[in-house]
Amino acid sequence: MNKRKTATYCRSATYDEIAVARQEANCRKYAAGHGCEIGKAYRDCGASGATLARTAMSEFTADIKAGTIGAVITQDVARVARNFALVSEWRELLRTNGVKLITLTAGDTDKYDNGLTYSQVGDYLLPDLRLNDSGEPLGRYGMLHKTYLRKWKPALYAKLLLSERLYPLCREVDKAAAHRLTAISDKEVAHEIVLSELVYR
Repeated sequence: MNKRKTATYCRSATYDEIAVARQEANCRKYAAGHGCEIGKAYRDCGASGATLARTAMSEFTADIKAGTIGAVITQDVARVARNFALVSEWRELLRTNGVKLITLTAGDTDKYDNGLTYSQVGDYLLPDLRLNDSGEPLGRYGMLHKTYLRKWKPALYAKLLLSERLYPLCREVDKAAAHRLTAISDKEVAHEIVLSELVYR
């Protein structure tokens, strides 16, 4: 990548040269602070983000395919396009040609590349998420705890689900509930105690 140049890409939807110049200045400031040398600046002024068919973007794409660019710095991916499918298409072009994408809002985006694949549904690309968990089904108290998390702790529920820790946690709740039930002779009282301790805490 050292033999290839770092580029900047800037765009404004309205014809606003000051806004484009400000974007470029910020990109150059970032580059200077991170030891990058800007080889070429691409500017689309007064160009819609609804398509990639823009003068500077077309030239930029040709240079990427020619292998003369090693990295691109832009303010944010919305400068590239306002359509997620177009952004994904453009990012795939960068990956295919070994070009690193750096945005001022997120930094080096390669650090966040999670290797996910996507399927197009209408105008959207949705991640192909599959749970690897193939363990035993949840029992009564595990299901109750799962329902509680989904309804009252949605952020935690999503975090556990995406990290594949939700079902193991709910199985632990099942085991803990079973242990409590065997320790209390009155099953109705035991049920209430288990609910208060494990599900609705």
